[in-house]
Amino acid sequence: MEVRDSLGDATKDIDQELSQRRGWILTVAVGFALHILSFVVGLKSVGPLCGSPLLPHSSAAEMADLQMRTTGLAAECYRNIDSAAVPVWILMAVGIGLVLTGVAVRIVGIRRAVNRPGKLAAALQD
Repeated sequence: MEVRDSLGDATKDIDQELSQRRGWILTVAVGFALHILSFVVGLKSVGPLCGSPLLPHSSAAEMADLQMRTTGLAAECYRNIDSAAVPVWILMAVGIGLVLTGVAVRIVGIRRAVNRPGKLAAALQD
């Protein structure tokens, strides 16, 4: 009777395949979550008469400046919008980057699985 070590290798290959499968899905999910979070944060107004980083129209502040009730309110709103836009765009970029990274990992995993079809099938038969 012969003892084979390949059965342990088959389990290791299957576990590695499952961890890679979970990894890319988790990366894409976190990327989408960050992208949605950036929209939620980006649509929040930065002041009482101001717009938001994704919708920067501050017509109420501009009207208050035109009526001479306040001075420089529109300029302050646009400065606040500019400073609040940086984290929003960073969150968007990181979210898109994570989604693209997850997709790239999945493509590489598929190509590697195609290049070694006999190894996993032989391990499952043992």
